[in-house]
Amino acid sequence: MKKKVFKRIKIFIAVFSLVLGSIESISFAQNEVNKNADSLSHQNNLKHNSDIRYSVFGPPSPDQWKFQLSFMNSANQNISAFNFYKKNQRDKTLFLSLINNGLDNANQYRVRQISAGAVVFPFSDDDRYQFELGGTVDNIIDTSLYNTILFSRFTYRPFKELWLRIGFEYYNGYQAGHTISPYVHSDLKSYYIAAKYNLDFLTPMAVIGSGRVEQKTNKRFGAGTFLSGPFNLYAFAGYIKSTDESENLSTFAVGRWTPFRYDYLPSGFLIWKHKSDYDFQLGGIFFGNRNLFIQPAAVGMVTGMFVSSVTLRVNSQLRQRKLLAISEDYESFDYSLFYVHLNQKINNNANNVGFTAFQFYKLFSGVDFLIFSDPVLGLFYTQETNPLFDVKTFKFVDKKENYISYQAGFKIFDDFLFEVIHYPSKRDYTVALSYLLL
Repeated sequence: MKKKVFKRIKIFIAVFSLVLGSIESISFAQNEVNKNADSLSHQNNLKHNSDIRYSVFGPPSPDQWKFQLSFMNSANQNISAFNFYKKNQRDKTLFLSLINNGLDNANQYRVRQISAGAVVFPFSDDDRYQFELGGTVDNIIDTSLYNTILFSRFTYRPFKELWLRIGFEYYNGYQAGHTISPYVHSDLKSYYIAAKYNLDFLTPMAVIGSGRVEQKTNKRFGAGTFLSGPFNLYAFAGYIKSTDESENLSTFAVGRWTPFRYDYLPSGFLIWKHKSDYDFQLGGIFFGNRNLFIQPAAVGMVTGMFVSSVTLRVNSQLRQRKLLAISEDYESFDYSLFYVHLNQKINNNANNVGFTAFQFYKLFSGVDFLIFSDPVLGLFYTQETNPLFDVKTFKFVDKKENYISYQAGFKIFDDFLFEVIHYPSKRDYTVALSYLLL
């Protein structure tokens, strides 16, 4: 039973990190003072990458240095974290995270953890050459055991239409075991190569990889097609084949991005990943005058979701450079609605674990009162499905639990951001204080 619980928690953490991190991990355009201006007109203010033929990250924006202190109280377990990052139109290009007595992003143990990473453009700061490296080391409290996680990838864009990526990921640590052996050693590796080529409205994509889980090595290869339509609509379909048939996975996506110039129309996305024992859906709708879900964000999200099918799940949060931090994605929209659904079969497909969640945010941009500004309200609804042992039938049955949570936040002196998430029925809460240094 304990193993199942650990597995359930592992799935929840991985998916929530994907929900809160996948949007932030690719570059949303930054807010412009003149909402009617074409943001590409600001290219002449960019210190580097002034040749827009190679700038694929959207309009330039100044570097932001942000610090966030967060505290979580869950089931009377206190978790504190410090996050620091540098971000511009390219993404979070530098980050550092310290977590004390928290839940490790791979194994759900009480740990002390340090994570760090960087995105660099090593050749004359040219967007065509992008290298990313990140790692996590944590110590399982009350033991001498350590977990080591590493991800690295190099992206090459020889010209505007062609995109190439090669990546390597590694994990060496301890998974949750049984009562007899509470810690089971694991050694995981993943290699992959991905490519896509833009043919105007059609962008074919391919990926090939090899992954070793314990002593078993599986090879994976797949292909997909990205279609760009009128009114900034898009669609994607892809399939990945593995030597282990249970890993065969289909990916579908549809949506609409907003152009660099404000058009005041809604944008959004819906992504569906499916295999024989797994269903995952992620969606979002954004509208209002601050709607900034631009093309680089949409393309980066779909590409990342497809390629991540051959990477290590334990590296999900690390790739997104988001560890125990409250998301601030809502700052790019006046109104935003997120949706996520997970259904994972367990116990030889006899039971299911997962959840369905809706998250709605309203940002009151331009609202100022004394030292406070830009308040935000969020309302969340979640339905969880967990296996429960029925003592009458001596079998596990699927138990559903519904609960509501909310988020509130505001800026102080335009530099500090205070946020709190509360789960009334669970008596859990998370608070965070961020400081923005331009």
